[in-house]
Amino acid sequence: GELLNHVDLGVPAASHNMRLRLRKDAKFWSRLREIVDNLEVELRDAVVLPRDTYRQLRHQLRDAPAVEVQFLTASLTYLMPVTVSQARCDDLSWWFTSHKSRIERLVRFYRSLGYPAVHLVVRPGERNFIELVDCLLGPSGGYKLSIDYGAAFEALGHSLSIDPRNDGIFVPPIPHELMQGLPECHNYWPKCAGAIDWTTFVDFTNLAAAGELFGWRTLFYGPQSQLEHVSAYNISVKGRSYTVPGYGVLAQSWASRHVRSWYGRETLASDKETGGWVQRWTSFKVLLLQKPAQLQKTSLQSVARNPILFPTWHLDTEGVDSCWHYDPTTVPLSDWIPRQGKGDARKALETLTDDINNKLGRDYSLAYEEAQLAVRMVDWLVATGGCESLRPRRVASLLGSSGLWSALQRRLLRVWGEVWGDEAVTRISEGILRRIAGQQGEQTAGPPLCAGQQTYTALCEDPGGG
Repeated sequence: GELLNHVDLGVPAASHNMRLRLRKDAKFWSRLREIVDNLEVELRDAVVLPRDTYRQLRHQLRDAPAVEVQFLTASLTYLMPVTVSQARCDDLSWWFTSHKSRIERLVRFYRSLGYPAVHLVVRPGERNFIELVDCLLGPSGGYKLSIDYGAAFEALGHSLSIDPRNDGIFVPPIPHELMQGLPECHNYWPKCAGAIDWTTFVDFTNLAAAGELFGWRTLFYGPQSQLEHVSAYNISVKGRSYTVPGYGVLAQSWASRHVRSWYGRETLASDKETGGWVQRWTSFKVLLLQKPAQLQKTSLQSVARNPILFPTWHLDTEGVDSCWHYDPTTVPLSDWIPRQGKGDARKALETLTDDINNKLGRDYSLAYEEAQLAVRMVDWLVATGGCESLRPRRVASLLGSSGLWSALQRRLLRVWGEVWGDEAVTRISEGILRRIAGQQGEQTAGPPLCAGQQTYTALCEDPGGG
């Protein structure tokens, strides 16, 4: 790590060839020897503390400013990575096996950028929880619905590797008096579950992978707003037909901050604090898993009907929707660099300007939001006008009539304008309708337009749609 601070050595540009540099580059290995010698002197009589213990010490020192100043003046700290024991490796063998291809992709990506390492958080508790649910559901099977903030495996890996100072675990400052009477949990915070805030982003890919170990199926992954279904849901069970009435949160409330957040519209960002946009990709998601019943025998019985009809998002970058121009569910640069087609990540970065970088953040954030708007808007159009109103010929006629188009826009803006803004509602609705009408010949498009067209297909063209 110290070598990274020696710019003249060019370590990031040659980290993938570290062994060769150590053998052939006298300047390189001489500098490394100097660093090691200096560290041995500095670390003599050092005290090794687990990271959480050190963090708790620093939090407690804030109550005694004079002591804190003395401590900071007299001490010098290093963050030292340590190897994983063989026993720990054995415990996590399922994790390495399940995510092998994803880890390899991350390694190739950051090696091409000259990074010496990738940083990942292992969440063994997610597998343990799936195992518990599997036991509770028993042989009759059932469903598990997870709702929390988080992202897919590779997105979380990118966020940590870009900023290695963040280990993905957050324990906010805890007043010392609140720790009285609690067990010693500085090294294992779950011991104090319910008494302290100990949190991390959920790795939804890991949850699904853990489910696969027990024979589960992944039925849906996407933003929490996809749980809402405004249009009716027709379903047949054992030869009988049922219609499940639709429901809309906005129709039962008003466009408060919480309602906006439910629909995916970010309301906390401000031009003063964030330049008008923030990363959305870690916001609340839904993962629906199914444990099939052991008694299911015929292929007809074994095929699960998905309770959520709307287009699912991917849990692996290999499964990105082929319709999408880009992937707003991950860190923007990690998606943008490979899409430049340069073959070399560093060559792609040579074309990155401040303006492009700022535009990426805004475009990806808005696409993440507006993909949710697109689904809700088409769902609402089906609920209020039926599928026939969205057939390609009807839509083409509507787009060709200024009067019909203006009437539709007034309806849409009256319902969704306050949440999403008039410009977004108009732009997204027109794009979706033109795509349904076949007036956009491109196979790929922005994620919102793809999501809108796919929602129409799911509700109106697939058997059993609303």
